[in-house]
Formats: sequence, structure tokens, C-alpha cells
Amino acid sequence: MIEFVREPIDLNRVSNFCSMDRVGAISVFVGITRRFTGVVETESLEYDAYESMAVLKMIELTAIASQQYRIERVAFVHRLGKVPVGETSMVVAVGSAHRAQAIDACAWLVERIKADVPIWKKEQYPQGSSQWIHPE
Repeated sequence: MIEFVREPIDLNRVSNFCSMDRVGAISVFVGITRRFTGVVETESLEYDAYESMAVLKMIELTAIASQQYRIERVAFVHRLGKVPVGETSMVVAVGSAHRAQAIDACAWLVERIKADVPIWKKEQYPQGSSQWIHPE
């Protein structure tokens, strides 16, 4: 499952996608818009993506993770557009036979998504200004 959506993400649907008879563990990462980054207050985030390229990159990353960590299923859903404070912006779920592989693969995928997938984030501030944020 690789999806970009403009509405709230259904966490149960994403997690349930990874459930199957060979899966004994599902690790889920949920990215949420937070109010403060250090002392800087955020009103909302806005996401944009080069969707066709992002899907291809996610297919590539999923294949690598499947081989490296021996996982069964990966689900990735990212919200586009405005995401208010407290709402989910990204979910990565990984199903595998054992918890260590699920946890390790999920963490690896989140880091690779941030670094390699063409998704951009703009912080909206209460005073009306905004700034595009680039991953480090």
C-alpha cells in the first residue's frame, strides 16, 4: 500500500493492511503535526509531493527493506495539503514474522523516506508567515 491522501489518515486501515497469517508483529510509525519545534510555534504544516516519482521511490525502498529485513508487508500513507496541529501527516506500517525485523525496517523506512522521497513540507506560523523546511 502506497498512498497520498488529502483527508485524515485511517490508522486502523493502514495497520490492518500489514496483517496476514505469516505476520507476528506490526510496527507502526505515526508522524503528527506538533505545535512547537523548539521555541517556534507552528499553526499547521502543508505538504506537497512529486507523486509519481514518490511512488516509484517507495516501491524501490519497500523492495530494499523486504530483502534486508525479511518483512512481509509495508504500508505507507502520506497526507498532502494542510495538516493542522495534532493530525497525522504520515504513517508507515511494517509487518513481519518477528518484532525486531518489523521495528528495524520501520525505522529504516522512515529515515529513507525523509531523505529520498520527493515530499516537501512548509511550516505555517500563527503570525501568517511560512517557511519550506528541508530534511537534514
